[in-house]
Amino acid sequence: MNSNFIITEEQKKLIINESIGSELGEIVKENYEFVKDILKKASEQIGVNLEFAITWGATIGGLVGPLNDFVMGVSTEINDVELSLLLTGVIAVIYFDNKKLITTILEKIKEKGLEDIFKTTLKKGEELKNVFVTFIQSLNLTTHKIINIVSYTFIVPLIPQLFELAHNGEFTETDIRQIALRLSSFGVLTVSSLIIRELVNKMLERFKN
Repeated sequence: MNSNFIITEEQKKLIINESIGSELGEIVKENYEFVKDILKKASEQIGVNLEFAITWGATIGGLVGPLNDFVMGVSTEINDVELSLLLTGVIAVIYFDNKKLITTILEKIKEKGLEDIFKTTLKKGEELKNVFVTFIQSLNLTTHKIINIVSYTFIVPLIPQLFELAHNGEFTETDIRQIALRLSSFGVLTVSSLIIRELVNKMLERFKN
């Protein structure tokens, strides 16, 4: 016996928004786990506990993900352990103002003969960061003065999905709020749902034009 279920347009949109929020949230969580693994491997190499950085895992992952792809594209000989060390070095320089930690990591990088690839990767990381900061500043967010703009880098891997959303449908403030709440509910982001909501809203508006 077949049963047909009829849902309203509002219910349909709610289901779609839940699905979108879940998809974006899963990407953020994957980046968090990726960075967590990188920091664990790097900690074992340098003998320094990097657990303090895991809190920023999702944020860091937004920038480190593309850098991971970059390194794999320019060097096929580097192994996972060396890659973790390189990426942690970039993380330390871009995200943390800790000279002692940076020096410790750089000494290990030099010891392993990875100075050249590190310099290349760091340069690419700085370029990505600068492009991202310029883009965020162009959105004229009201919240960007409250925290470091680099804290928004968690959004980088979500840009393709947000671009598609902007071109495939109309979203109200309520819809965007629901997506933001869904993203923040995963508990791996260091920014509030209010900040996420404004960021997503401004990006959708930019991509739609």
